Amino acid sequence: MRYFLFAFLCSLVLCPAIYASDPVQTGVIIHRKYKMEQVEREIPYTLYVPKNYDGKKELPVVFALHGLFSNCYQIIRYPGIVPAAEKHNFILVAPMGYNNQGWYGMYGKEKSGDKPKNLGELSERDVINVMTIIRKEFKVDAQRIYLYGHSMGGGGSFHLLSKYPDQFAAIATVAPAFFVSGRGQRLKDSTSPIMIIQGTKDVLVNITVTRSLVKEIEQLEKDVRYIEVDGGGHLKPAWSYWNEIFNFYKTAKRSEKAPLPAFK
Repeated sequence: MRYFLFAFLCSLVLCPAIYASDPVQTGVIIHRKYKMEQVEREIPYTLYVPKNYDGKKELPVVFALHGLFSNCYQIIRYPGIVPAAEKHNFILVAPMGYNNQGWYGMYGKEKSGDKPKNLGELSERDVINVMTIIRKEFKVDAQRIYLYGHSMGGGGSFHLLSKYPDQFAAIATVAPAFFVSGRGQRLKDSTSPIMIIQGTKDVLVNITVTRSLVKEIEQLEKDVRYIEVDGGGHLKPAWSYWNEIFNFYKTAKRSEKAPLPAFK
């Protein structure tokens, strides 16, 4: 944990960033905010646009969902994720999910103990809002929109795939904290390929829980690709398989363009 915190503090200092008041630039992490109408407050998100983006050619986009008590600033600085997006020519976007513990709506619009009480709704709505902003501003290939999620973000990725199956060409998750009943059945309407990466020594997301999730998905005859990391914990597998993840994305493309997302 000390290494994790130290690495992120260093990345915050060493990795360049610009802010929403600046013109859109390529090849640099961008910090942004937008005003969420439902709560009349500004919500942050982060963005990386590859260097050869010219506003003419459509590019694929990955929306990266952070884990519990993390944020959009940290996940876009996971070691190797920005170089991978640049190498494979993807736009990379990290929504906040309203705050650092909203679960992207996985537990419903309202959950006992949440602050505000409709945190689940706001968390999910934030992702949809950011997706819409990016779709309207940038030349995005609407047949190649992807999710990446770590831990809570992995659970959120499964939830969003199940609720908006017309949006995503594929999802990739690491140590997905998809702790809800009827997990497999939630995915019955989705045809998108799924990648799951899991460490055998993860103390936060138990290996047996993830193995059972993989079996549930396989029983539905879905395309699921599973990488089990022998001895892997909760953190390092999250940034150790970018080539596998981006190459997996590049094999998946929707037959039709995804419509602009609308919160349900």
